[in-house]
Amino acid sequence: MKRFWKVLIVILLLAPLVQAHFDPPGQPAVQISVYLIGMSLSEDMDDGANGYADIIGTYKVTHSGHSTKDGKISMFYYDWDTLKGRNGYIKKRLLYSHKECSPVKPINIEVSMEEYNTIFSNTKLGSGSITVTKPGVYEIKLDKGKALIEVKITPAVLYSEKCSYFYDQPPSYASSIVTSSGGYVYDWQLANMIRMWIANRTGYANMVFIFNQCFGGGMIDDLKEKLKGTGDATFLSASKHNETSWGLADGYTPASWPEMAKRGFKKPEGYYPKEVGEELARRGKDAPTMNEIAKRAEQQDPRGPYGLGFKETPQYTSIGKGDNIKIGKKADGSDVASKHAILFAGDADSKRHWNNLDRAYKVLKKQGFTDGDIIALAGNGKTMPNGTNVPSYVDGPGTKKALYEAIVNVSKKMNKNEQLIFWVSDHGNRERTETALDKAIKDPIKQTVPPRETAKRPGQISWDLDGEFLKVIKLDPKNQPYVSILIEATPEIVEYEEKMFGNIVLYINGEMLELTMVESIIAYDDKPDLDAYELVYFVDEEVLGEENLIEVEWAGDPEMFVEYTILGLMISTGGINELEAEPIEVLEEQALFDLLREYVPNYNENVDNLPRFIKRIAGNERIDLEIALENESVLNIGIVTEGGYITEFSKGKISEPTIRAWTSEDVAKRIINSEDPVSIGVNALKMGEIRYSGVGFKQSLRIFAVKIVIKVYRVVEVIGDIFT
Repeated sequence: MKRFWKVLIVILLLAPLVQAHFDPPGQPAVQISVYLIGMSLSEDMDDGANGYADIIGTYKVTHSGHSTKDGKISMFYYDWDTLKGRNGYIKKRLLYSHKECSPVKPINIEVSMEEYNTIFSNTKLGSGSITVTKPGVYEIKLDKGKALIEVKITPAVLYSEKCSYFYDQPPSYASSIVTSSGGYVYDWQLANMIRMWIANRTGYANMVFIFNQCFGGGMIDDLKEKLKGTGDATFLSASKHNETSWGLADGYTPASWPEMAKRGFKKPEGYYPKEVGEELARRGKDAPTMNEIAKRAEQQDPRGPYGLGFKETPQYTSIGKGDNIKIGKKADGSDVASKHAILFAGDADSKRHWNNLDRAYKVLKKQGFTDGDIIALAGNGKTMPNGTNVPSYVDGPGTKKALYEAIVNVSKKMNKNEQLIFWVSDHGNRERTETALDKAIKDPIKQTVPPRETAKRPGQISWDLDGEFLKVIKLDPKNQPYVSILIEATPEIVEYEEKMFGNIVLYINGEMLELTMVESIIAYDDKPDLDAYELVYFVDEEVLGEENLIEVEWAGDPEMFVEYTILGLMISTGGINELEAEPIEVLEEQALFDLLREYVPNYNENVDNLPRFIKRIAGNERIDLEIALENESVLNIGIVTEGGYITEFSKGKISEPTIRAWTSEDVAKRIINSEDPVSIGVNALKMGEIRYSGVGFKQSLRIFAVKIVIKVYRVVEVIGDIFT
């Protein structure tokens, strides 16, 4: 007996694996189901035996890169007298089911159908196939009709970890953090700062980096590379390197979007930081690891792969034993000596930015951080956009200089027993970049600055931008795209900087740009010294295209020209704010009821066209209708009829019913969505997809008589088919 249970357990454990083949990337994990849902015929195929065309067949589903399944299609019926060439639906037949990662690989569905005959040979209806990659209802054309196929693709949230994937940013692109001072902190800059001031100097027990801003995933790859081999660290972000992140608008209230209220949003916040914050707040035995936090936040993010509308792809990766990190703990589970945090919301100009910051601060306080352990930098450090003072825990402005100083100050407290939480919320940038350009400008003439290591083709002199970049720069009306060049800080350049920078003119696609800002670059490498100057030139987004020619020219006196080297170049989207979602209606049980209620006038208008036996069933009745929903719940509807017309239609069970009826959500939607709902409804009744019975002896006897009438009605149809 014990052996039996062991075998059973093994079978149960292995069963899901037979139906799943996960192939990341990427999110979401999905359940694919292929159904045969019906048929239409182009001519009457009834052989006269029972008044229907008796259809059987075979199928084969080939899922590219996954599996193949074939089998027989058992008999179902097509009622030509009712449908006359229109689509006839059956109870769904599952042909194929599989789990995989997105995107869905091509699925080829083949069917071969025939009309079954007990005396003569079967009549071929034809064969056909179709290849699909998206959900929907499809028709497979046959010689004498069409097979109706439904493909359902639904997120498989329980298998999310199978498809979670970190998308590494390509070398030709960078991401950056927006600051309130106008300068930006590039991914490679932050990585170099953390490496030179913490990893190389003091060491650490572990570090946790959480990026909630747009393109936050792009901040991770450089950090991961620079910190690899130095200790345990984990990295989370709300979105991929080329994606915006999402949040609720300033005008949000729980009443304005009930679905978000049910998900716990009491005020405007970013979707991902709210979910991460809730997980970080858990303590004691329930305290999750960073890996578990990332997994749950991905599953719960309302705009993530398993949410209401898939807009942002949360990212997670780690180095060392980073998966096992908990707040206040080393990866081995022992306590850290102390904890430190930097919370940064640079250009915080929306309510959600401040609410995100407030949630992060309160979570850390709940986890035992003191105000002395937390450095919070946001906005101008004095007032919020509404004019009120910033919270008392804000230590200073969200400037580039303040962030540098915060990292340096924290580094003085760090050692191999210390934990650092580095958290960012606000705007983010995406840049087309190359930081190893080394273009020497030796004379004052106008000349091109082509890409070198990131060129896609030999002889390329223009800077290419991908479609996502060009799309994103148009999404935020407040962003300011720019082009910048990094000038190496040689002693001569440092001496003449103010005199020469204003004479360096930049052109893009023939359009002359004016110098807007000069930023000192300290962390071009992992040594704490002045490496370069960044010259920033604003550009109109309409000037940028798929290919962009960039040129430099000396505008001053040629005799005053100083040779310089361009170390790097960036074309930036400018600060992109998280996108604000419009409310999404969630279709639940109430929605189906509303659809049916809206259909009542259509039904009443067609009462005179109904067969007599329908009127005999529902002439003057109190009907208790029960609809089995796809989510396995039940919708009860009370219906009152007089003379065949519906006079009352209400949600819930009806008192003192005279008839009880049962059907499914699929049948109900099929009827109301049909071009000819009367015929489809009558066919469903004949095929037993709508069942009914009388309440009480007399009513049951009357309904029994009506069912006999329906059978007689079918016999008459059969006789008519024989003699026509």
